[in-house]
Amino acid sequence: MSGPGWISLDGRAREVLREQDGIAHVGAFDAAEITRRQLGALRGRGVLERPRTGWYVDPELPWQVKIAVRVGGVTTCVTAAELWGLPVPPESYRHVHVLVDEHDGRLRHSRNSSWVLATVEDDPRVELHWSRRHDRTTAGRTSLVDTLLLLVGCVPEAWFIAALDAALHRPRDGRPILDATEYGRFAELIPRRLRHLIDQAEPSAESCLETLLRLAMIRRGIGPIVLQAQPHPAHRVDFLLRGRLIVEADGEAFHDSERDRIRDAELVAMGYVVLRFDYRRIVFDIERVLDEIEAALADLDA
Repeated sequence: MSGPGWISLDGRAREVLREQDGIAHVGAFDAAEITRRQLGALRGRGVLERPRTGWYVDPELPWQVKIAVRVGGVTTCVTAAELWGLPVPPESYRHVHVLVDEHDGRLRHSRNSSWVLATVEDDPRVELHWSRRHDRTTAGRTSLVDTLLLLVGCVPEAWFIAALDAALHRPRDGRPILDATEYGRFAELIPRRLRHLIDQAEPSAESCLETLLRLAMIRRGIGPIVLQAQPHPAHRVDFLLRGRLIVEADGEAFHDSERDRIRDAELVAMGYVVLRFDYRRIVFDIERVLDEIEAALADLDA
């Protein structure tokens, strides 16, 4: 095939993938009059990949999606939540969570699609979910509503609320990931016994660390807590306790240490006490973090 011929074939194959959200059955290529031999050549050229017999994917799709296709499903739960940009617990990365049809018995191993899974335990890399989908999938991941419905049963409550906060948060220059209509559907579908978690959501939270720390302080009985307080027109802080103690939850992606140092000095000069806690401490050492906050409050009262 000549150069122009390859360019045309590549374009037709990519168009099929675009129409199918990056994951297409061989039948879609048949309909586009792309032969099996041409599909083999397209694989060799890196235009598409075949993770499972009869299924082709865009090479740019996340590796987790390719594993899900190889197994015979789509990413869901913590894996889909991560792909949607929601926070998940650090230990969640050990498995790829895959949603499969409730009665699907043709599942394959994540490393080799020729290996048939006899039991769930046959593939330690994969966490399987058998559940119905309420919405269509998007690029190999369950919808945000379906993702949250499964996530609530897979992670600690605080992490689920952190994910819900992130989904509802409206950035200054954009829209929330979960819009009002989707949130309404989610609230209707979540089991009644878990609806109290929705009441604990706080869309103003700007990071999972803020949510985790807020929930931990409430659990310990620390308060009252003012969220996103503004003790000075030029400074907004994560938490203000008893009018004088400022508590900041620092994620490395959002904080400049030198700028924070200057700002803290200005706030201290105004009479505030400032405590900062990073990801490692909030996620792995939360009880000692709470102890330090309580000690600082006690010093204020002394």
